[in-house]
Amino acid sequence: MRSFVVVSGSMEPAIRLGSIVLTESETNYKTGDIVSFNNNAGQTVTHRIMEIKTSPGGQSFILKGDANNTADGEEVKKREVIGEVFLTIPYLGRVVAFLRTLPGFLFLIIIPSVIFIGWEIINIKREMEKEIEKKIRRKMADL
Repeated sequence: MRSFVVVSGSMEPAIRLGSIVLTESETNYKTGDIVSFNNNAGQTVTHRIMEIKTSPGGQSFILKGDANNTADGEEVKKREVIGEVFLTIPYLGRVVAFLRTLPGFLFLIIIPSVIFIGWEIINIKREMEKEIEKKIRRKMADL
């Protein structure tokens, strides 16, 4: 199983921009399946199978994004397919993409860490004050 963030609207409305798709490797793809693959530019693309071609070299697919007017320019060999989409989580990819940025990192890691450390320092200070107060009471009781 692999997950990808959808960074274009080529599959809208079936898969919204900013969604996360989960894929699973499959052995028998059929027309209409939505699959993810790596294109010639090294990008991961998620499109629908429009046509399946069989040749002595194996199967290949003609793919197209639902929002695109024409099919993709390149045939995709079966071995190049990463997997079939089995789950789409709308808009969660926008959160993931934000968390990969510096402000997102600060928001997710640094700010909560500073709050946690500050809270722990306050708790340690309170406990130290209680211990000091106990010692002072014991000394006063001994006098």
